[in-house]
Amino acid sequence: MMQKYDFQNSIGFIVNKTAKAFVRALDSELREKVGVSVGQWKVMVMLVDQDGLTQKEIAERLGLEGPTLIPIIDKMEKDNLVIRRVDSSDRRNNRIYRTEKANELWSEMVKCAARVRQVSLKDISDTNIEITKNVLENVYQNLRNQFDVGCNIDNNNSSNSAASVVHNISSFSATAIKSRKIEKDHKKGRF
Repeated sequence: MMQKYDFQNSIGFIVNKTAKAFVRALDSELREKVGVSVGQWKVMVMLVDQDGLTQKEIAERLGLEGPTLIPIIDKMEKDNLVIRRVDSSDRRNNRIYRTEKANELWSEMVKCAARVRQVSLKDISDTNIEITKNVLENVYQNLRNQFDVGCNIDNNNSSNSAASVVHNISSFSATAIKSRKIEKDHKKGRF
C-alpha cells in the first residue's frame, strides 16, 4: 500500500495557492480599474523604482525569460505606457521609459494593489501578519540554504516562485502605501 501524503495541508501548497490568489486578484483589479495586466504592473513597478532599465534588466529583476517580457513591453508601448529608446552606450540594447500616461495611471495602479492588500489582510491582526511574514521568510531561508534555490530577492530580483510572488505582492503593497503617503504629502504642500 502506498503512503498517503496530505498535499492540500502542506505549507508549500498553501503558500502557492495563496500566491496565485494574490496574483489573480491583483490582475483582476488592475484590468477592471486601470486596463493593465499584472505583468504590465510588474514592469511599471520596476520602472518606477528605476526608469530607463534595459529589457534584459527588467526581465532579470522579474525572473522572466527575455522572450516572455517582449510581448508585455510591446503591448505597453502600443498602449502608450512605455517607450523604447536605443541605449546610447550600447546600440544593441533598448532602454524602457515610462510615459506621461503611465505616470498618470500609476496612482490608480497603487490603489489597486492597496485594495488587494487590504482585502487579503481583513480581520488579521498586525501581530499575525508579522508572524506570517517572519515564518515565510524563515521557510524561504531554510529552503535556500539547504537546496540552493534562491530567488535573488536580496538583489531586488525575483522569480516566479510562490514565495517570491507573496514577497512581491507585499513589496508592491508597501510601495503602494508609500506612494499614497507621498501623494497626500504632495497635495498638502509638504514638498
